[in-house]
Amino acid sequence: MSFHYLMHNQTLIRDTGVFELQYTPETIHYRDQELKQLAGAVSPALRGASPTNTNLRGPPGTGKTTCVHRIFSELEETTQSVVPVFVNCNSANTTCRVFAVIFERLFGHQPPNSGVHPHLLIDPIAKELIKRKAVLIVCLDDAHYLRHNDQFDVIVRSLLRMYENYPGVKTGVLTTISDHTFPPLMILDPAVISVWQPEEIPFTCYQREQVRTILHDRIRMGLYPGVVPHVILDRITDLTKEEGDLRVGIDLLKHAVLNAERDARTVVTDDDVTRAFEIAQSAHLIHLREGLKPNEERLLCHIAQMKRDNPNVPILSGPLYDSFRATQNISYSGFHGWLTHLSDLRFIDLRRRAHIGNSREVILLVDHESLKII
Repeated sequence: MSFHYLMHNQTLIRDTGVFELQYTPETIHYRDQELKQLAGAVSPALRGASPTNTNLRGPPGTGKTTCVHRIFSELEETTQSVVPVFVNCNSANTTCRVFAVIFERLFGHQPPNSGVHPHLLIDPIAKELIKRKAVLIVCLDDAHYLRHNDQFDVIVRSLLRMYENYPGVKTGVLTTISDHTFPPLMILDPAVISVWQPEEIPFTCYQREQVRTILHDRIRMGLYPGVVPHVILDRITDLTKEEGDLRVGIDLLKHAVLNAERDARTVVTDDDVTRAFEIAQSAHLIHLREGLKPNEERLLCHIAQMKRDNPNVPILSGPLYDSFRATQNISYSGFHGWLTHLSDLRFIDLRRRAHIGNSREVILLVDHESLKII
């Protein structure tokens, strides 16, 4: 058998950007309807009117952010009378930070003083919009990170009621929300709801063959031919579907290829995928845990501790509630909401079993040793 080894200056990747999370592909598969809805929502801005406020809701890794990037890119290419601003609320999670991002987008530099009061940023922002006769569209990506200290209410209020102090200003707000336990219309002040009233665009999980098509497209655009055999693509597809997040698959694909490169091979092997999956899963786990509320993380760690103490004993939701309630005062509705959210994020699986009544078995889907007890 002959082996082909890479030279020191050779690579299997012809376009590294294809595997970056912020990459927007030329063709966004299986999201035509969502893109049309989003385009329709922002189209009034092209005529100088306020866009339709819109909420893109669905599980992580279902294309919400990618669709926003595509529409914002088209706006930037089409007109200068619309200013689209994308805000990553995982990092910009306060009113001041959000408006600092808007300020930088308008003026090309950060505000002169960090930590200034938001009103000192709103004034120049509004005046610049009036000067340009431009419509401002702000996307609050992962808006559920703004749940603390009424930040979401303050930010939406400040954006959508800006016209009251600055006549002529036109603004719109897009939000992407991956957390089903975050109900924005239930936490906003009625006065804010009256001016927001978002149109909902639901994003559902990709089916297995859809995941495979998307990953195959990334391979075609980003790698040289023959690097990823069909059987390896099938395994990466299955692992991606199991995790429930397309971003895991893209990251897994990249690291598997890098593993082959480091070993000076031209074809990705099953072992490359196995090693890469450990890295991708760990990074994904850290990202998801950062978005958990404190009580949700405590519940997750409590489940992990129960699994660690009694690895062969099934964890049932009823006894789990009693055990967790002993550590803090909680209602069953709150507990049920946290449990469901952990299930949606694929930390756990909830299985009904006929012989245990209404109680469900809680299956921990991540390595309990990787969860630090808090």
